[in-house]
Amino acid sequence: MLVPAIRTQELLYSAIARGRRYLQAPGAGPFMRELLGRRWAVASVDLPGGLDDLACDLPAEDQGDAVDSWIDGATLMPFHTAFAPAEIRAEARSAMRGEVAGLYVRLGLAAFRVRPPDRLRFCPACLDDMEQSAGDLWWRRDHQMPGVPVCPVHGSILRLSDVTPGGERHSFVAATRAVCRAEAPLALEGASDADIESLADLAGRAAALLDAPPPARSYGKIMTDHRDRMAAVGLMRSRRKVDHAALHAAFADRWGGVTRLIPGLELVENEKSWLTQLVRNDRRAAHPLQHVLLEAVLERLADVPVARPFGAGPWPCRNPLAHHHGLEAITDVTVRRDRGTLYGDFACSCGYIYTRACHADGTVGEPRYRRFGPMLVPALQAAVACGDGLRPTARALGLDPKTLMREAAMAGVAVPWTTGASGGVPIPKMSVTAPPRRHRRPHRRRALRNWFAIDVRLARATRRAVAEIVAAEPPCRATFAEIERRVAKRDWLRKRAAKLPQTITAVEAALEATDAFRGRRLTWCVSRALDDRDLSACDVLRAAGLPMEWLEEVRMAVAEASLPRAQAA
Repeated sequence: MLVPAIRTQELLYSAIARGRRYLQAPGAGPFMRELLGRRWAVASVDLPGGLDDLACDLPAEDQGDAVDSWIDGATLMPFHTAFAPAEIRAEARSAMRGEVAGLYVRLGLAAFRVRPPDRLRFCPACLDDMEQSAGDLWWRRDHQMPGVPVCPVHGSILRLSDVTPGGERHSFVAATRAVCRAEAPLALEGASDADIESLADLAGRAAALLDAPPPARSYGKIMTDHRDRMAAVGLMRSRRKVDHAALHAAFADRWGGVTRLIPGLELVENEKSWLTQLVRNDRRAAHPLQHVLLEAVLERLADVPVARPFGAGPWPCRNPLAHHHGLEAITDVTVRRDRGTLYGDFACSCGYIYTRACHADGTVGEPRYRRFGPMLVPALQAAVACGDGLRPTARALGLDPKTLMREAAMAGVAVPWTTGASGGVPIPKMSVTAPPRRHRRPHRRRALRNWFAIDVRLARATRRAVAEIVAAEPPCRATFAEIERRVAKRDWLRKRAAKLPQTITAVEAALEATDAFRGRRLTWCVSRALDDRDLSACDVLRAAGLPMEWLEEVRMAVAEASLPRAQAA
């Protein structure tokens, strides 16, 4: 077994790296093949895959528990799926047992603006504690959470190590003093003491998701829970509408400008900010830190008394037909605003609803009837059957006679009274409605562009992009899409080809044929295999992604590469 015992908050990546260092494995390729049976497997930091293969040397009855303990205690999966439905969590766990290709897309992580750190991070104080307790160092997973640049243990800004997992995809690098230098750059610059204190609070809350993630809920349930808590602290204008101005003001009061220090969490104008979308859209995933930041705001407001214009409740029911008439049976009130005046809708479980207004000076108006509920029709039918008059019936129901006539007309109850109804009786909508009128937008005159200057600039950028593509490792093919992706948006050049002749000429001159790219990739893979002393033609063929008809070419390239080494020997 090549995985040592996991230490406190240690990443599985770190434990494997320590095992490689203990065994003094000389090359990444042979070690990876011994570990997972694949030479080119990826050494992932946050969401590693192939865990079933990693545990294959354990007894069969222990393999499942070992893999689950690795996922829950030594990866970032609990953090990434803390606010995800149960089916998403199960899918992520299943993928990590086998093939994780596309997992970032399925979890929504690829679309988040908060990006994972480029380099592994460490806390100098934590390194000192590790050496004192275990005599060795390791990578802590609570130091690698995206968007969290502060150590949750010591509250200090993390430092960037010399290890870049993206640049060493097939190699596990252990934490040592050599790669965790004392003078390493900070993960965050320009933070004040108050900002660091707030970031330390955020780091502690984020780290708690690793050890104790909340129960799995659907995206709709998560948003509903947020809205219920917002209603309890006075951040809802009505049952459906959020008071976005008050929400952003409360957020700024709780976190200040700390979110501007974390790329991807900056707040723009209220209607377009991620905070607005978080409480408005229940059909997509959001970054865990966004939920953590919002919950901290609501947690703080829950401790502050909320101004309630209609009192704390409960409130009496005014339904004269209900057995609880006059009793405080209403426990909830819906507050809405209309032309600067607050209105409260008091709805009882019996269906009776009345409204009261709260004016600017704080005075509360008299109750006004709004809806009777299901008890009205039987009462009307009984009054008509008994021959009761309009006014006695209206007094018994607590309504104005004209209002009673309108309610009878709306309910479809035939009454013998002749008094007119108050207001207009709503007419049922016709099944066929007129198509809505289309409003033409006013024509906007577009500013003229200097396409000659744009063409010169893009042609120059194209040549730089081609040089970067040719120098990239692993080799990347110079295609129209790849070049366009580096200099402009998708399909931007194709749609404006007639206006950009120099750019299009530069792009077409740099396009690389399939066979040419395969030959260049073969040369690179042979050089890598030569460094690892693993010059098997079949392995090089697979590593280069070449079809079988290239086998002879591979053998010739391997033979040519092996000849100088044999002569030197």
